[in-house]
Amino acid sequence: MKQRLVGAVVLVALVVIFVPMLLDDEPMVTASITKSNIPPQPKSDFPTRTFPRKEVKPLPPAASVIEPTKAARSEPEAKPVKSTPKSRTGLSAWVVQVASFEKRANANKLVKRLQAKKLSAFLEQASVDRKTVFRVRVGPEVDHKKAQAIRAQIERQFKLKGKIERYP
Repeated sequence: MKQRLVGAVVLVALVVIFVPMLLDDEPMVTASITKSNIPPQPKSDFPTRTFPRKEVKPLPPAASVIEPTKAARSEPEAKPVKSTPKSRTGLSAWVVQVASFEKRANANKLVKRLQAKKLSAFLEQASVDRKTVFRVRVGPEVDHKKAQAIRAQIERQFKLKGKIERYP
């Protein structure tokens, strides 16, 4: 008896839900796309130019890896020039670290003063001995001599001794 009552309730619920849908004359979806967000095509013709394609020469096939001979291994390595710092692979640059502050506001003031003199100063946050510090840096410069010149300019104009460091 209990199963028959549950079945009857389910049938009545289905009839209540679906019969009105079948008898309505209105479509179920009332909203439709009436307008596109694509702008209309321009009415005037735009002049175009065609450039000739440059011929690209194909690269020669990759050379196989050759083991260096014992003579090549025993040659002394070239000594680095002492005036330039150690070279490393990849692109690197130099920055002048002007000062380091515990308060961001003080660092921002110095950055603004340096930028007023047309120097490319920026602020960098770092953690030193579990404390947050704000480093004021100028640069980066690819040429080490230019970084040295900037350091000398900062020392003359601001009476601050900076240090030159690799960047990044």
